[in-house]
Amino acid sequence: MTDATTLGSFVPLAAGVWRAVAEPEAVTVGLVAGSSGALVIDTGSTPDQGAAIRRAAEEVAGVPVVAVAITHAHDDHIGGLTAFDDVPSYGHAGVPAVSVPFALARTVDLGGRRVELVYFGPAHTAGDIVAIVPDADVVFAGDLIETSGPPSFEPDSSLDGWPQALDGILGLLREHTIVVPGHGEPVDRVEAFEQRAHIAALVPTARWLASRGLAQADALTATEWPFPADVIEPLLPRLWATAGDTSRRPAG
Repeated sequence: MTDATTLGSFVPLAAGVWRAVAEPEAVTVGLVAGSSGALVIDTGSTPDQGAAIRRAAEEVAGVPVVAVAITHAHDDHIGGLTAFDDVPSYGHAGVPAVSVPFALARTVDLGGRRVELVYFGPAHTAGDIVAIVPDADVVFAGDLIETSGPPSFEPDSSLDGWPQALDGILGLLREHTIVVPGHGEPVDRVEAFEQRAHIAALVPTARWLASRGLAQADALTATEWPFPADVIEPLLPRLWATAGDTSRRPAG
């Protein structure tokens, strides 16, 4: 990463679909163009960066930005939203500042192309949405998928809900679907499934260790976890609390 607030070039993913990287958080900014307008997906970290994103998006797309989608409420994704305050901004109902909140799904018409915005439940945050471009076979997954490093587990992340949300995404993917993460390079459905499997392994692994009588203090080195120690260690209190909650275990 760099200390400068900069925006990389919009790189094509499919016809009329691009991605750019906004620093200093290396966050993905998506752009989808139809015949009458364009949708920007996430807005960078600051109002000035949001303005730069809008200028670059309209130059690349060749049509005006008519809407913006916010994948979740973290500053690196929503910080530039004020640069789009004259167009509808879509996000989950739990995300502040968006002008068109929704609970489950909305469709944005860009003229001959639609983008589907869908909420699959609490995961990385309580309000993650994905942006699906069906005719281009591209899915912008926000921080539900990350490839620049391990997933970012936050205090409000749902350890049980995240795999279920990824199941919703995986059900959409075909052989050649491009999955665009919130940070990092795009992936295919195989890599997306692998990340889902790793996240889904966390709670069962903790339950298995607890069932053997292992103490939380010994859990970090007692087995091979799917993510590095610096990711797992802060999660252990939450994992251990879940492991000890017998009401959440399947019967039998």
